[in-house]
Amino acid sequence: MSQDYKANITRSSIWMRLVFMIIFAVAFNVAEIVIFIVTVFQFLASLFTGEPNDRLVRFGRNLAKYIQQIIAFMTFATEERPFPFSTWPDEPDNETPADQPVILQPEKTAAGEDQTNTSTKAKPRKRTTRKSPTGPKTRRKPS
Repeated sequence: MSQDYKANITRSSIWMRLVFMIIFAVAFNVAEIVIFIVTVFQFLASLFTGEPNDRLVRFGRNLAKYIQQIIAFMTFATEERPFPFSTWPDEPDNETPADQPVILQPEKTAAGEDQTNTSTKAKPRKRTTRKSPTGPKTRRKPS
């Protein structure tokens, strides 16, 4: 067995990370249940009042950020531990209102060009009418 391999296995920080990953896996599953509950309440609020509950919209945004933090930690994208080991993600009230769609802008390169694929963009089509070479179509009567 090589020394590097033995040193990696006996390193306590990786085992502590495993403990935290298990804790956050449980938190992720609890968050999934909370998302379902928020979804049901938002649907009912929209059904009866005609608009979503603003507090639940804000909570939903914060919960989405929290889940993003959990995923980033569990996939080793970051070393920062999510809530309760750091602060709860709290977006300000002046974010995009729930009734307005979020419009994603294409990323620009250093030259200022869009990175979107132009071949997939819808192009307007010209409308043309086809004329039958023999004149108007006539229907036959069933015999």
